[in-house]
Amino acid sequence: MKSPVAIALIIVGGILILGPAISDHLARNQVVKIMTSTDMTSVNLKPAPMSPFYRGGCIVVGFGMVLVAISRSRDAR
Repeated sequence: MKSPVAIALIIVGGILILGPAISDHLARNQVVKIMTSTDMTSVNLKPAPMSPFYRGGCIVVGFGMVLVAISRSRDAR
């Protein structure tokens, strides 16, 4: 596998792995901003910011992309 392709797979895989954590952070930040600006004391989050199925899918696909890039790069040597 060519180096630019392997690098792209690793970068995109890393983004997919970190995606759920970044999404959670942004969702919490948005809730805090809304609650502090309007003096609210509670908030109802329906639907949840990210489903567990989607979260797991992002992590599995991200790790898969990184593993494919690593394994194919070893074979190219």
